[in-house]
Order: sequence, then C-alpha cells, then structure tokens
Amino acid sequence: MGSVPSVPDYQERFANRVRSLRETAGISIEKASEQGGLSTNFWGSVERMVQEPCLNSIFGFAKGLGVPVRSLMTIDGDDLHDPERKELNTLLDLFTSEQLLLTLQISRLIYGFKGAPPPRPESKSS
Repeated sequence: MGSVPSVPDYQERFANRVRSLRETAGISIEKASEQGGLSTNFWGSVERMVQEPCLNSIFGFAKGLGVPVRSLMTIDGDDLHDPERKELNTLLDLFTSEQLLLTLQISRLIYGFKGAPPPRPESKSS
C-alpha cells in the first residue's frame, strides 16, 4: 500500500505565512501573483501546500506582497503569541519604513503614557 507523503511543517508554516500576509494586506491572489511575477495557479498551489517554492519564487512572493524577504520568512514562533500580537506582527511586516518609524514613535508615546495624575487635594492657605 502506498502512503500519502506528509507535508513538512515548514512548508505548512510558509503557506500560512503567505496567506496571512496576503489576506491582512487585502490583496487577491491575482494581484499578488501579478506584482510578484508568479502565476496565480502556482501562488494558490503554494498556499494550499500542493507545491513548494524555490528561492526565486520566494523573492517573487515577497515582491507580490510588498514585504522584504526577511519579513516573509519570519515564521518561527508564530504560534507562541496571542491573536492580537500575531495580527500586529503581520501588520508591521506590511508597513513601509516610514510607517514603521511613525508606529514606533506612537508606541513609545503609548508606552510612556501613565494616565492623568490623580487630582491633588486643595491646600488651605490663609
């Protein structure tokens, strides 16, 4: 009896990463594949884990998604965070360098914000 070959974990994680970035960016497979110079059939088959991309294709996926290859390949530990953190990480991967700088500045302000100090009791001076 022949058995169905199992899909390597890294292939599934890469497929999920590509799909997650594409869906978060609101890009269709057609648009992403056109921007990346890949066929829509190939893009879809990678997302479905039917085919495994080569190095040239990985660069095409990154170009199609408008992200650096480094961001596309950041797949280790994705399942260690809560859904909000995971979504934020995905959005950050889609930002331009200007958007990242603005986000960093806003994040620093939010982190430093401790709320308004409690009102001081009025002192009685005569």
